This record gives sequence, structure tokens and C-alpha cells, in this order.
Amino acid sequence: MDRQVIQAICAQVNKKFPGTSGVQPKVTQQSETQYVLVFKFSAQTADGRNLPQTVRVVADAAGKISKMTASH
Repeated sequence: MDRQVIQAICAQVNKKFPGTSGVQPKVTQQSETQYVLVFKFSAQTADGRNLPQTVRVVADAAGKISKMTASH
């Protein structure tokens, strides 16, 4: 997957999940045309604890996102 495409996907993910700002995703090829990008980060709760979060994005080689899920 092209670096510019990854950056474009990251920008879209950052708009929806600001905690992913500055996080480099792990990119794996799911099929010939689809890639999975996994963003892992931690958010701080109101009582000061860290809450690990994961955002998983399925996109094609052109950068079109077909699915975006988050776990909290």
C-alpha cells in the first residue's frame, strides 16, 4: 500500500477518532485488493486510568474505507 494512501486513511481516521493522531497503523494485506490497518492507542479516563483502544480499518489500495470499527 502506498504511503500517501496510508496518510489519507490516517487523516480520515483522525477526524473520527482524535486519539489516533500521531499513531502509525500496522498495515496487513487481507486479500489482493483489501488491506487492514490497525491503530492501537490509550485514552485517559476521568479517574486517571489508561484505557487501551483499538481502531481497525478495512480499505482498498486506493484508500477507500469499507469498514471502520473501534473497541473500547
